[in-house]
Amino acid sequence: MSSVRYDLIKVEEYSHKGVKRSRSWKVGSGMALKRGLMIFIPEGMAVSGRLMLVPEQGSLNEVDMLEAYAAAADEFGV
Repeated sequence: MSSVRYDLIKVEEYSHKGVKRSRSWKVGSGMALKRGLMIFIPEGMAVSGRLMLVPEQGSLNEVDMLEAYAAAADEFGV
């Protein structure tokens, strides 16, 4: 059985000199199981706020990541 793997991403929006910017970090990973998801966050790391679980890719560029984040936020009304 092949499981779908995910990246757990934390996106921070901030402003610098009046310009809105964002930066993102991969903070963990996940894997789809038969009855749910298993999330892996490295030991000693604390994460809070909004997180995004996206299908694992070689690497998401910032534009792709922001589009995925915006789509997820729109979908869930946040």
